[in-house]
Amino acid sequence: MKAAPSPQETFKVGLNSLRGGMAQEAREHIRDAVILRDYVNGRSCFYLLLALLSGRTLQQVPPNEIAMLRCVRSALKDDDEWTDAIKLVDHLLTSRPTEGGAADVEKELQELTDEQRNDVLQHMEMFLDSSAEDALWARAFDEARSDRWAKDRLRRAWKFFQPEPAGARVRPADPVRIRPGTWTGATVTTALALVTVGFIGATAWQHAGTAAVSALLALAAGCYASVRSGVEWRCRKERRQAKDREYLRRPAATTSGDGFASKIDRQFDHYFALYTPRGADRAQWLSETAGVRRALRDEVVTIYRESTVNAKRVAWLTRYLVADVARRWQAGTLWDYRKETRVPMLVKGMCVLAAMAAAVAGAFLVWSGAHVRPFQVSPAALAAVALVWSAARVWLRIAAEYRRHSVDEAEKKSLLAGRQAAFDRWKRRLADRPDDLEMARWLECDRKALMEEAMGLYRLKRHDVLAHAFIEAPATPSYDRARVEKGPWRYSKYKILLFLLTKDGVRQLTVHLDFRKATFPSRARTNYRYDAFTSVQVAETDNGENVFELTLTNGDPIRVKVTDPPTDVTENEDKDPQGASQVTLGTAGLDNALHVLEGVAAEGKEWIVFERQREKVPLAEVSKAVNAIFA
Repeated sequence: MKAAPSPQETFKVGLNSLRGGMAQEAREHIRDAVILRDYVNGRSCFYLLLALLSGRTLQQVPPNEIAMLRCVRSALKDDDEWTDAIKLVDHLLTSRPTEGGAADVEKELQELTDEQRNDVLQHMEMFLDSSAEDALWARAFDEARSDRWAKDRLRRAWKFFQPEPAGARVRPADPVRIRPGTWTGATVTTALALVTVGFIGATAWQHAGTAAVSALLALAAGCYASVRSGVEWRCRKERRQAKDREYLRRPAATTSGDGFASKIDRQFDHYFALYTPRGADRAQWLSETAGVRRALRDEVVTIYRESTVNAKRVAWLTRYLVADVARRWQAGTLWDYRKETRVPMLVKGMCVLAAMAAAVAGAFLVWSGAHVRPFQVSPAALAAVALVWSAARVWLRIAAEYRRHSVDEAEKKSLLAGRQAAFDRWKRRLADRPDDLEMARWLECDRKALMEEAMGLYRLKRHDVLAHAFIEAPATPSYDRARVEKGPWRYSKYKILLFLLTKDGVRQLTVHLDFRKATFPSRARTNYRYDAFTSVQVAETDNGENVFELTLTNGDPIRVKVTDPPTDVTENEDKDPQGASQVTLGTAGLDNALHVLEGVAAEGKEWIVFERQREKVPLAEVSKAVNAIFA
């Protein structure tokens, strides 16, 4: 039975959740560690306070959660570095923009460690609206600007969206297929052939003596040599025919749908078009390799389909196979199997000459035996020819099947070695993939960069922004997504909506973020008055998508798909799709956006004044609770 996590481990999970943008999960874990399991120290109290405030206003903090802070008295020492951090949080909550006030907060912020400062600027963002001047936001922007491309983001970010690759496999060689009747036939015909040939040989010995013995030996050697070279001949011929049927057949039509086979089809179509050899005509390249493409596609579908492996987990193999075909096609070696399976003249000559030698030796034995017992030897000779011919054909079929299996095994072993090497290279390339905390930090920096850009576009100072809200959603129609266990979905492309509430109205900036490149390829600006709001809601569609909708008096509603359907488990084996959808919904900024926009829709511009007044009661409670820590 697995042991329960320690308070320290529970706190660490909560801290990682907080830094990953999952404030609700962070509150649960940190509260469990600090309040229920008595893991009380300066660091845990600081992050408990940040978790309670992260991503929401004071109006959204329940009184019972504020009261939790009173339970951690005497946790800090006067010289504890975390004491200064908690006091700064209190100052951010209770201070207002006064002359010199921002400078004092800036000084306190400067005295914190980098870890503390980054966490304060990230999770106290909602409270910088009223407690800090432009200098504090300038610091936040500077921190984000320096961290936005940190840790080699442009080289590593794309790796997060790559699933754990499935191991290298090959389709096993077909087993040796010989019917039981074949073995029986081979045994019986061989035995009868030996008897008849022995009778003819014994009779011939009476006439020719040692010459008959030499003829018998020549007959045996000729038959063996003829069958041996015939096996090589037949094996090469059948192997070439099998390869031709596999590589030169007319490919079937690409299947449609979202099944595994359809996705593998699209992978091969995509990479064969992408990896067109340099200087080659694409149409010619695709036409000449159509059969090869189909054969490789069928193999991948066969060896991975039954294990429920998702298509993207074998994309590395598709790329490797297509790149190998392109390399061989350009080098002119794609059809080398025809040369390798061509039957050498030496083998053909050996087979024919050995058969002729056996025939001559047999004829000599029959001729010699006919001198002694002509009426017995003649029918025995006819029977011997039929039996030897039948036995040779059966043994040829048996030996060729074993040879085919041996060659197939060697080929599969070579193919597996090449694929395993490609798999190992891909694993090494993904070894430094970023974790969820790095992804969350980069996304937070992108949000800060967007905020800075928006203030520049609208020529706003920080004190001109009375409130703000973000909404993050996947940028349709195409994007990659991935998540760690119990984490939110992270997207390769985002659609971000930023709402800035000013005294003159609402400024909305909508951008598309290419997360892997850290760029905003497109922007759209919208302005409207406070009285233009009609309604704000997040609706769940029939297929389980969560859609944000803002309705204005004029124009079409602003609709944004915030989460995918929870049942749409695309390229990740997700054991809890519903939970993943809810966690993602919590990190998308919807709670705060709804709080702000619903308030404006209900109360208009006056909401800002009313909100400040409503903050006074919870603000006093928070201040008392924070001060209780030091009592």
